[in-house]
Amino acid sequence: MKTVAIVGSPRKEGNCDLLVKALCDKVDGDVESFFLNDLDVRFCDACLSCQEGDCIKDDDIRKIMDKILEADLLILSSPIYYGQITAQLKTLIDRFYQVSRNPNKSLEGIKVIEVITQANPTDIYDDYIDFLNKTAIEFVGMEVIKTIFAKGAADKGQGIDNALEEIENFEIKI
Repeated sequence: MKTVAIVGSPRKEGNCDLLVKALCDKVDGDVESFFLNDLDVRFCDACLSCQEGDCIKDDDIRKIMDKILEADLLILSSPIYYGQITAQLKTLIDRFYQVSRNPNKSLEGIKVIEVITQANPTDIYDDYIDFLNKTAIEFVGMEVIKTIFAKGAADKGQGIDNALEEIENFEIKI
């Protein structure tokens, strides 16, 4: 099984990073991880050149997208900042457009596990994540098989025990 793990948090060794590493340790097969904050990730210009071929942006998303297209499993992680996923992860998701418009490429059938951390200890962002899944992830043909929330995760190591237990008890089946 080929897995691509994306850490959309700007904090190395933060809660998202720790949870993604725990999840990757459970995966059989090849795992390639990307820490978006360290990469050259550019915004979509809506130029539509992707309808005729590849995106014209010469950045690290080209490499990431090639890996995602070959993957069986995609792990996406982000903290919730100001009620939304980080700009880093949103920029990557926006660039899924290049695949959705290209008849020679497809994200169809890729399984997705999400790791979401948030300082707020309530379920306030669950509807937002459901909306994101329907409008961005499922729209391009991927299937979310699990969403792991770490609620009350304001500081490093805080609020992640339940998520770590959930990861430990989760059997990844593709």
